[in-house]
Amino acid sequence: MLYAQILLNGLVLGGLYACISVGFSLVWGVLNVINVLHGSFVVLGSYIAYFAYIHLGIHPFVSVVIAGALLFALGYVVQFGLINRVVGAPVLTTLVLTFGLDLLLNNGMLLAFSADYRSVQLENPLGSTVIAGLVLPLDRLVAMLLAGVLTGLLYLLLVRSKIGHAIVAVRMDREAAALMGVDVKKVYAITFGIGALMAGAAGSL
Repeated sequence: MLYAQILLNGLVLGGLYACISVGFSLVWGVLNVINVLHGSFVVLGSYIAYFAYIHLGIHPFVSVVIAGALLFALGYVVQFGLINRVVGAPVLTTLVLTFGLDLLLNNGMLLAFSADYRSVQLENPLGSTVIAGLVLPLDRLVAMLLAGVLTGLLYLLLVRSKIGHAIVAVRMDREAAALMGVDVKKVYAITFGIGALMAGAAGSL
């Protein structure tokens, strides 16, 4: 029974990890950039959810939209303004750049928020249910389902939308996509923004 409970907990938590990793892998696959910033984006999304709930009373499941939008804007600006300048450089160059940006963001959050532990204590939590002797926290289940919805929406964006087709085209052949009229730099910035959006949303959840 203990191993079954551990497996269940792992499956519930794995939904969030999938949401985090799909954004990271999207940036790596399209831009060929190892985005060390990604972890700090997750933490920033968590802070957004925390302060939105504490000061504005916005439930973390709702602040997913706020965190995602803000992180998309931040990711777009960072990519378009900085990373695009070295995106064609060797991987080590972009790795060092994102590592430096991660240090800046990480220490900026330490100065702004301090290093104290914080957690969201919901006023009306969903509680938990017991299925065949296994305890399933409903808040975590909803978070996992929302993470799955976000991942599914990203898939639909890539296969059904014009910008999704442009992202896939740039991933397959950047030069050919540019010859067909695709604004590669803009696609890179949007892709990086989507990766940051997924990280921020997962952090909120």
